[in-house]
Amino acid sequence: MAFFTGRTGALFLIPDGAGDVSVDVSQQALKLRDWSLETTLELLETTTVDTAVKSFTPGAVSSTGSATVLYYRREGTTSTEPGVQFDQFLNRIMKTSVAGVSGNDRVGIVLRVGRTAGSGEDIKDDIAFNAYITSASLQVSTGELSSVAISFTVDGPFRERVNA
Repeated sequence: MAFFTGRTGALFLIPDGAGDVSVDVSQQALKLRDWSLETTLELLETTTVDTAVKSFTPGAVSSTGSATVLYYRREGTTSTEPGVQFDQFLNRIMKTSVAGVSGNDRVGIVLRVGRTAGSGEDIKDDIAFNAYITSASLQVSTGELSSVAISFTVDGPFRERVNA
């Protein structure tokens, strides 16, 4: 039986869109302090006037989450290395233009619970989805790592993983 700690968690940026998701461990874009994901089912009441007990039918499902991303850069990074990907990720909400956030700012995310894909871990250890970042808060404290607390809302259904 395997137990997981926050140390094994990770966040990967993937192409936004539909279909199956393949994640390469080298694609880990963001170093995390923590992350959470909450999925809620809306229940629609179907109770009639002549019943004494309420009844429901399932409605829409929605998901929101948050993560605390460590703010860092590597020296001499290329466009695929974490420092640059971190900037691209944060630019989805912290805009330097007056254009604002658009549909093009939706981001593909994989949240990993387990260690690494392909080493006998269950496919359900990775949770893949498209999302919009709804808030970002920069946190800087003396003697601590600088971090960015983000919140996001999942857009559409969860995506399938293909290479667990």
